[in-house]
Amino acid sequence: MKKLNILALLLFIAGIVSVVTLDTPTTRGIQGKVMEVLSPFIHSSTAIETSINGAMSTPEDPRELKREKERLQIEVERLRIISQKYTQLLDENNRLRGLIDFKQAAPYKMTAARVIKRVSTTWWNTMIIDKGLLDGLATDTPVISANGLIGKTGKMAPHMAEVILLTDEMCRVSAKVDGTLEQGILEGERAGLDMRPDLRLRFLTRNALINPGTNVISTGEGGVFPAGLLIGRVKRFENRDITGEAIIEPAVDFSMLEYVFILDMQPAEEKQNQ
Repeated sequence: MKKLNILALLLFIAGIVSVVTLDTPTTRGIQGKVMEVLSPFIHSSTAIETSINGAMSTPEDPRELKREKERLQIEVERLRIISQKYTQLLDENNRLRGLIDFKQAAPYKMTAARVIKRVSTTWWNTMIIDKGLLDGLATDTPVISANGLIGKTGKMAPHMAEVILLTDEMCRVSAKVDGTLEQGILEGERAGLDMRPDLRLRFLTRNALINPGTNVISTGEGGVFPAGLLIGRVKRFENRDITGEAIIEPAVDFSMLEYVFILDMQPAEEKQNQ
């Protein structure tokens, strides 16, 4: 390149530099025009640079992604447990409120007790509650729930008592089929550990007309159980050689008992008048 051309190029570059760097009203106007002309090229180059940087950036570590996934799964499970616990507490609260309402509405004085022990080998026969002699209980006292008759008290300790369940063969109740003249003796029947036993109402009239679903209630005879306690509902009627029998589905789910009430056979109103 000729010296003259080189000199001209240097003068041009110096002019550009002076226009860009000098801070005068004139140069600021020129700088604005230059930036306006060059702005499309600047934006294009920036977009291209961003794309290139995104394409060339190192992908996230798969091991880190796995750890984050596991952390989120643990958090979801924790929240699920909290939700289940809240639901359980809400159900427990509603159940206890129902028991309180039932106790207040009952015509007899009752002592509330909690089931503290059950044994698999005697699951359908007995259970242990946390009230006993020093809590005012006595042997052969009716035990009920809001759903119906459970059984009666057996052996006693100062603050514990055995409850003999209706499903035990030795717990017998005088009972009748509601809305009929049919009555007999109700007792449990032996069943396997994994089976919910039925009850049998024996010594009914042969060929008696008893509809499935009819309530069976206590008669009050015998002096242990008061009259009118719901025991269960008729499943079917069976004829025997001389008498008839009704198979009764218990009103109480004996596998789910947590709280029970022990009846005082003397009505609450009489106690208040004493």
